[in-house]
Amino acid sequence: MPQPTDGVGGAVGGMAAGKFARVSASVPSSFGTVLLGGTPVDLSVRALVAAVIPTPRFGRENEVAAAVAAAASAGADLADVSHGPRLLGPIARAGQIPTCARAADLDAAAAAHAAGAALVFVPPALGPAAAERGWPLALIVDDVADIAGAGDVAGPLGLAIAIDTAGAAEADALAVESVALAEGCRIVRTSDVRRTRRVVEVVAAILEARR
Repeated sequence: MPQPTDGVGGAVGGMAAGKFARVSASVPSSFGTVLLGGTPVDLSVRALVAAVIPTPRFGRENEVAAAVAAAASAGADLADVSHGPRLLGPIARAGQIPTCARAADLDAAAAAHAAGAALVFVPPALGPAAAERGWPLALIVDDVADIAGAGDVAGPLGLAIAIDTAGAAEADALAVESVALAEGCRIVRTSDVRRTRRVVEVVAAILEARR
């Protein structure tokens, strides 16, 4: 098992002996793929970090573009621009990094897809209906207790599961991300890219060592 090198690594590594030992056996053997910028990404190889772009103070595109650039520099794989097509569209076309958006209903998911989102996050209940439309999707949950139920929907549809920690406190987010990744979530929607990137890397190393 890798030795942690910072506070995040130490916290995640400390969980491994307990929580990871219990859940690692349930990690599915196949996580599917997502298509980002026309390139298939094998989620069995690596998990993705989606940076939540905050609501721009003045509602301007250049504010969003600057936040996306900062997220990319911090190590984000995706920029989550869940602020409607007016802001999502130009950012998606600019192509700094692939964009995504969280949608609460099918109309919002359709609008995000039409605006150019490379990936749309929908709740598990919408998974089958959204999948019928052929959109690039992932199912998203806010609680680790919902991962198993999401997996029942995601499996037959070949979809990935994402966990959303953007609204969680630092300590809670660290714990949720660690356990969610160990239980099979392959995308993390986060407001702290650097922390989440470290968690993703540490959990990947721990799970690899347990195989």
